[in-house]
Amino acid sequence: MTIKHKQNAITRAYIRHYSDNSQTAAYVEWSDGGRTEAEAHILGDKPGGYGWLFTTGTHMTALLARATREGIAIEREMW
Repeated sequence: MTIKHKQNAITRAYIRHYSDNSQTAAYVEWSDGGRTEAEAHILGDKPGGYGWLFTTGTHMTALLARATREGIAIEREMW
């Protein structure tokens, strides 16, 4: 017998920069209401001025790549 696990869908992905303490974090929100987060480092702006160049750990990088493949734009926020 094969047991299949339902995979949660990514509903939102974003990079948030907190201006009060200069920290930056990456977030992925899931269809079950959960959220995965990781520290991110902004490296600068993408050429053309749209979006940020940033780095995260390997797990979050994979999640953000999955979000992009699934048609979810990675948002950016300044708090």
